[in-house]
Amino acid sequence: MRRSLLHYMLAASAAAALAVLAIVTGAIGEKRAVVFSSQVAAGAQRLFEAGQREAARGALQDALEICPENVVVRRELAMQLAASGEPEEAIEHFRLVLRPSSRDAGAARRLAEMLAQLGDTDGAVEWLRKASELEPENGTHWTELSKLLLRTGDVSAALAAAERAAELAPRAPESHHSLGAARHQAGDQAGARRAYRQALNIDPGDPVAARALDELQKEPQAR
Repeated sequence: MRRSLLHYMLAASAAAALAVLAIVTGAIGEKRAVVFSSQVAAGAQRLFEAGQREAARGALQDALEICPENVVVRRELAMQLAASGEPEEAIEHFRLVLRPSSRDAGAARRLAEMLAQLGDTDGAVEWLRKASELEPENGTHWTELSKLLLRTGDVSAALAAAERAAELAPRAPESHHSLGAARHQAGDQAGARRAYRQALNIDPGDPVAARALDELQKEPQAR
């Protein structure tokens, strides 16, 4: 009963935001409707989080029909499509959000993730580089960039990105995973072990680091 009431309230909130958007748009023109974009996006986000994904998508699509240039609403739609496992559709909307003047590092990284899912590693690297340029102090950007660079075979660039990630996020096990993998590919087995041990120092139950160390123990010592 309480859950049904919550869903109703969320749907009413999104519907109300769209109604206001439509009324104001009709009165003063589409360009001014962007003022209400945050309310529409927030209402759709609540619907999505409550499991009403179709209602959330419908609200966002209706808003974009009224104001196609609304970047805030389009970004929320792209994020929801990505979370729903629809990378092709998400990419289409992310590209519209990420215009040349955009400084949305989060959207750039999410676009990179979608491109990587579809096998476009070079495109993913390009957008992760963009995210890292926009937010150079964000360790997660550098960690993900390092992983993708290893896929392309650019070990030196991957190692540099991983070192940057570990410097920026020393308490994040994932940054040390990437550093360990990059050092391993560079032939530095001792350095790789140190990185994975550091991850275990942070999280003694870290299965990724434990498995990597076990595999490294089976390899001959680096010269």
